[in-house]
Amino acid sequence: KMWVEAIRVRSSATALEKAATALNNEVKKINELASVEKAFIMQHATYYGDLIVFMLWNNEVKPDKTREGLMIAERLQELGSIDHAVWIPAENGE
Repeated sequence: KMWVEAIRVRSSATALEKAATALNNEVKKINELASVEKAFIMQHATYYGDLIVFMLWNNEVKPDKTREGLMIAERLQELGSIDHAVWIPAENGE
C-alpha cells in the first residue's frame, strides 16, 4: 500500500540555502533504499523559507514515522519549526 511521509520546515531562505547540499545528500541516500518509492524536496512557490521533504512509500509496513523521516526531521529542526506527518490515501481516493 502507498503512503507518504512529509517533513516540512519553516525557516529563512538564507538558512535553507546553507543547508541545501547536506539535505540533498540525505535525500539522495534515502532514494537509494529499496523500500522507498521516491524521496524528493519541494520549496514553497512564493515563500522561499518553506521547504518540505516528501517520502513516498509503497510497502506493507504500517504507515508511521520512519527512521529516515525522523533523521531528516532532526536535521531540519536545527533550521526552524517543523511539521512531520504521515499521510494515507483517503478511503475512496486513488
